[in-house]
Amino acid sequence: MSSRLILSLIVIVLGMLFFISLLFSRQSSDIYYPDLVSSPSHVYNPDPMALLDLPQPVRHSYQELLKLSSRFMLNEDGSAALTAIIHPTDYGPALSHQVQALLAQTVQPEAIWITTVEDNVGNAQAWWQQLPINDRVSLRIVDKDQEWFQAARKASTEFFLLLENGVLPGKSYLAALLRMAHTPEYSQAILGSHGATMPPLHQSPSDDLDHGQKLRCLPEHNSHGEIPATETVDVLQDIFFGRTEALELLSLENYPRGANVPVGVYLSTMMRFHGSIPSVVVANDPNNLATWGDIRKKDQKSTFCSALQQHYHDNPVWHQWIRRGNALTSQRDKLAVVFIFVENAKHATQLRDLICDWSTRPDLSIHVGVAGSHYGLGLHDFARLMPSEGCRMGVYDLKLSHPHHLNSNEAISPVERARLLAEVSVHAVHLLSHLQPRTMFYLQVPGSLLSEGLDIARRTVNTPSIVIKPQDIEHVQWLPDLSVEALENWNTPEIRMVVITNNRPGSCIRLLSSLSQAHYLNDKVPLMLNMDAEADRVTIQMAGSFEWEHGPKLLRHRVRRGGLMLAVVEAWYPEGDHEYAVLLEDDVEVSPLFYSWIKYNILRYRYSPGHHLYHRMFGVSMYSQKFVETHLSGRSPFNPEDIFIETPEYELRTPFLLQLPCSWGAVYFPEHWREFHEYVADRLLDIEWNKTSLQAVQIPRSRTNRWSNSWKKLFIEMIYMRGYVMLYPNYFNFTSFSTNHLEWGTHTKQQRNSAGTFLVPLMMEPTKMLGDLPNHRLPDWDSLPVLDLWASLSTSAELVKRGRELQEQLNPCLRRNHRDEVIWEGQEKDLKCPKTLPYYSTHSTPAPKTLSTASRDLETMTISPISPDPSQPSPTAPGSPAEAIMTPLSSADDDGEDDERGAGPSRNGLVLDGPSPTPSASPSPSPSESTENNWMRKRGDAQVTPAP
Repeated sequence: MSSRLILSLIVIVLGMLFFISLLFSRQSSDIYYPDLVSSPSHVYNPDPMALLDLPQPVRHSYQELLKLSSRFMLNEDGSAALTAIIHPTDYGPALSHQVQALLAQTVQPEAIWITTVEDNVGNAQAWWQQLPINDRVSLRIVDKDQEWFQAARKASTEFFLLLENGVLPGKSYLAALLRMAHTPEYSQAILGSHGATMPPLHQSPSDDLDHGQKLRCLPEHNSHGEIPATETVDVLQDIFFGRTEALELLSLENYPRGANVPVGVYLSTMMRFHGSIPSVVVANDPNNLATWGDIRKKDQKSTFCSALQQHYHDNPVWHQWIRRGNALTSQRDKLAVVFIFVENAKHATQLRDLICDWSTRPDLSIHVGVAGSHYGLGLHDFARLMPSEGCRMGVYDLKLSHPHHLNSNEAISPVERARLLAEVSVHAVHLLSHLQPRTMFYLQVPGSLLSEGLDIARRTVNTPSIVIKPQDIEHVQWLPDLSVEALENWNTPEIRMVVITNNRPGSCIRLLSSLSQAHYLNDKVPLMLNMDAEADRVTIQMAGSFEWEHGPKLLRHRVRRGGLMLAVVEAWYPEGDHEYAVLLEDDVEVSPLFYSWIKYNILRYRYSPGHHLYHRMFGVSMYSQKFVETHLSGRSPFNPEDIFIETPEYELRTPFLLQLPCSWGAVYFPEHWREFHEYVADRLLDIEWNKTSLQAVQIPRSRTNRWSNSWKKLFIEMIYMRGYVMLYPNYFNFTSFSTNHLEWGTHTKQQRNSAGTFLVPLMMEPTKMLGDLPNHRLPDWDSLPVLDLWASLSTSAELVKRGRELQEQLNPCLRRNHRDEVIWEGQEKDLKCPKTLPYYSTHSTPAPKTLSTASRDLETMTISPISPDPSQPSPTAPGSPAEAIMTPLSSADDDGEDDERGAGPSRNGLVLDGPSPTPSASPSPSPSESTENNWMRKRGDAQVTPAP
């Protein structure tokens, strides 16, 4: 056995032993304790108890509290390390009774301070002289412009106790508080005897606590001070007990307490906001007044809850405090943890805005792990890099060992590498196991031990992860807009590039070059190159030699010409519901940001709560429409600004939903594309079996190619009857994520000057992509404008209604109830009657046959535009049969050649491809074809009714 092999085995064994020792060792657990730093830029741990290997505060009865393990010990003189501070409203008998109640405690405080302002020193001293002499009781003068409770920050004892005026604690109450403070369950909490839990936050602050929503108070409103079990609350009142060091959090607040905001609201909110320190109401023994926080409540009900609610409605300042606190008790279970690992100061600076934007989310708890000072980023270093306000998170120093190779050119030894990787992965596993984040985020840097260790940790804990490269940070600033569910599904969608080319190698190279320069956010993106049978040798060689660095590359070459329709339809068939395709013809060019736009939309609308509401969106366009081809007058200029500028409820730059597919760069969704395959297969069979032409409408077709981009025509048929829509961008000057050069090809037989008409600027600035959106984010689904087939404002419900009306006329086989209403559930996709004989699978297409002249004239039906004004005359010519228009026109979206597409509108509908044809005779169908063609003939009588 060679010495090199022996050395390798030794390295592996040592690495495994070190990993195991770290995994079961608790000696380095101090890295999980958040350090309390008294600096304005400090970022404090939002959930310390989760990292202390301790459970969250739970409900305990008083008897159960006595059974908890506690490390409480008295001072040598028998007192407790506690300073009690009283804030009197007057200096009289009530204050004297308070002092006597404190001095009568079974465990007495080390010091008792009575606060007074300078203007009231005389009254305080007069009262003072009447008290029995006691070294523990003293007067403390506070500045009239200073909050009285700030005096507690000067206490030298480990604990503080704040008492409002008149509160009389039972004799053993302080002993119970001190004992709880030394238990693992309550060591990090603020304790008191009265509190309230608030209902969940609403979108509007004014709705948070309307008169129909009551606070839940402890003691209960109908009780006399009895508290059967401890409970976490949002606000404490009258009594506040905790660790003195926690008061340093008050220095982090830049804004003073509002004039009428209660002290308890301020303290509880600041502790929760800056440190997520919970407020807990302590249980008492109903039969033992000595355990009560305020023995006065035995004979009088508490009124603080009703006063608290009134305070809230009368004080807008408090609205801000409550909403800043975010993690209300009612929302505690709904908070989701996101953990972010940062390696060095450069990465911290790059991620600063993203982290702070994330931290403002009310449903998230953001935690950051820094590598340590040896890596150039310790906890204090990170805190100095963060903004002093508006950014809250937990920060944990992993304190990783010093990797000597970072400061030298020496290669790291295998033993040292194994040790460092084990250290990183074990510390990360420990953090992730305790926090249980919904997702983790970090940057992947080649050769980084932290990146490699985190890769091991995430696979060990199986935590959903977002891993990007540093250069992609500016392209994912929309991450804070995504729901937790969308973040968890970051790696779920597989988006593949599908390029359709034939014999334009120059155009194809331009497209592939633009694809190569795009940012793919560290995703693996497959590339499929589909070449028709007529592809020239240069195109084939270029496709084979092209290097694709972002994922696998697949080449497909047809041996028999299929035409553009089959080239598009057969270019992709999704394997599952998480596979998406960006369909690109070779004369398209894409923006470097197109993938960011697509992924943002997919995660935002497909993987967020309520995604079932978005099932009628079949894709996302990268191109901004400048024309609409479906008007009777032919191609019409289109600018969504003209619509939204007159519609106040929509922002001028809001994206919109349009009932038209885009063939100049768009991503299509899997279930809709599979449905389209089914529909195309059925329609091709109908063309083969139906020997009649439609009597109602004759659609002109191209002089050169009757299948001119007809995949889009069939797609529009389907989406019209299903009420489907595509999302389109809406940036200034039609700035898009793709454009079309309108080059010579199947439909464009000569280069036209009009090509520039359809060129649009490409989006090149990441800040513009997000910054120009309404509120710098994609709108909610309900806020998206809906435009119909003719680019008129409509609604999703109206589109579905129109499609169903047409389906009812075309499909007589739909099941109906006793009121002759269609039962849509389960048969929404039944666009026509099922076939009887002969039977063909909808997953295969028979070989094409030579069609008669009549069958060559067969085209799809057209859909007449629905006039928004019922008073306008019907577009159907007088005396002509009613029409159901289901095909779009030849489009600039399909290549923009007027001379090829036709001269203008026909008398009966929209012009698709050329001059109006002469109606041809219609031979009678054979008996075996009658069933299959019922739905085709039925369409001759179909009519879409105008919109109301």
